[in-house]
This record gives sequence, C-alpha cells and structure tokens, in this order.
Amino acid sequence: MPRRHPYEMNYARLEKLLGEPPQNLQPDRAYRFRASGFMDLVVERLPDCEETGRPVLSLCHYFTLNGDLCQDPEMTVRVSVPRDGRHGMIEALSFQQAVPPVYQVVYPQPGRFYPHLKRELNAFLGYWLRNLEQQGHRSVEAD
Repeated sequence: MPRRHPYEMNYARLEKLLGEPPQNLQPDRAYRFRASGFMDLVVERLPDCEETGRPVLSLCHYFTLNGDLCQDPEMTVRVSVPRDGRHGMIEALSFQQAVPPVYQVVYPQPGRFYPHLKRELNAFLGYWLRNLEQQGHRSVEAD
C-alpha cells in the first residue's frame, strides 16, 4: 500500500476528530471539542478560499486575558475534498497566537508562498492533531 501524503494523514485525523468530513461543517457555526484537563478546541468553517473555492476552517484554542479572548494557537486550513478514489487533504494556511504575538501566513499574496513556513506549519498541524486525539477531545455541542 502506498504511503499517504502528510496532508492526507492530517485530513484523516481531522475527520476522525470531527466525526464527519471537514467539508461538511456548516458555515457560521462553531463546533466545540473538549477533553478533561485541557483547553477546548473550537472549529469553525470560514468563507471558502477565493482562489480555489475550497472550504477553509479555523481550529483554535482560546483563553481569556483581561476580558479578551486570545488564540493559543489558531490555525486556518484549506480542505481539498476527496474525489476519484483519492483521499481528502488539508493544508495549513496560517498560524497565530496572542501571547507572545505571532502571525504567520503561508500565502502572503496570490501566486506567492513561503516553502519553509508551509512545511513547518503543516508539520505542526500534524503534531497538533495527533496531540488532540491523544488528549481525547470529543464533540460537546455545536454553538
């Protein structure tokens, strides 16, 4: 059996966490996942990618600081829907956290990207999804 691409493995991990294909999430709705002793994960479907028309999701842990919600971290990912017997894929688009302030974007403008950052963020995404699974995050409710 051929080895799966990291984007495919990340898609499978996210699909398992969500309990449904990522592209099936409803827009304008927050999905919350909880594991005892850990920060909740909030997943939201954002507007589809302008360049590709593909679904975009936000995955985020939040904490409160001085009354404000802060990301710790938040990543946006683009979903490639499975077709023709191929596996679905997700690709990291951005990473941000509030403290210390960090904001990184893989594609700063159409047709340009940062290859090193792309590899780094997709590797982190895989690590984060494995960690969420090991922590036992489960769906709580849809807001």
